[in-house]
Amino acid sequence: MQATLWQQLVHRLAPNCCLWCQMQVQQPQTQLCDFCHAHLPSLDLSWVDQNALLLPQVAQGLKRPKFDSLYSLSWYRQPYRHWISQWKFQQHHAAGELLCQLLYQRAILYQQQGGPLPDCISYTPVSNQRLQERGFNQAKLLAQQLARAWHKPCVSLFQSPDLVPHQIGLKRKERLANLKGKIQLQERPLPAHITLVDDVITTGATLDYLSALLKAKGVQTVSVWTLAITRA
Repeated sequence: MQATLWQQLVHRLAPNCCLWCQMQVQQPQTQLCDFCHAHLPSLDLSWVDQNALLLPQVAQGLKRPKFDSLYSLSWYRQPYRHWISQWKFQQHHAAGELLCQLLYQRAILYQQQGGPLPDCISYTPVSNQRLQERGFNQAKLLAQQLARAWHKPCVSLFQSPDLVPHQIGLKRKERLANLKGKIQLQERPLPAHITLVDDVITTGATLDYLSALLKAKGVQTVSVWTLAITRA
């Protein structure tokens, strides 16, 4: 998006700093300097048919997933690790805006390269308590970027009336035990292909659980999009 004259003037008077190196950015409406943007880590999925599940490092950690494909921007490493943590736990909204922009840009490129598109996009839910604590559901905000890029509906398919304990540091079986009965699928007609969105995939337990709920109701294809993948 081209900056207006007013935005250019504001940028000249009070230029913003790069969210990684803290140097002055070159253009208004941007949050990374040209150098940091050019050197962002990226996961090349062109040689595995745009499906990270076919990467040996991913297949080693995700055994027999219930979803059919996985697309992520990067491994869970810096600077993504820092930005995701700042966004989720420190309410650093500039980091969230940057991550949403990066996902939107990648979604546009994915479509231009002929990647298969879903009928709708949904996301990992959070409980009302966690939503009140954090003020937002980061997975929903990310899902809205895919919906905007692909002109597809973003729909709420799941509800989580009970608080799911934090999953950080837990093994797959422990994560699945935490999820049982905590997340429910809303009663509504479901299309054939749904994309699920989350910020990070680690063991895949949450997305597996959601995918199993969808497929039990007749959904044929579940694709998953995340910002990052934690290495096995």
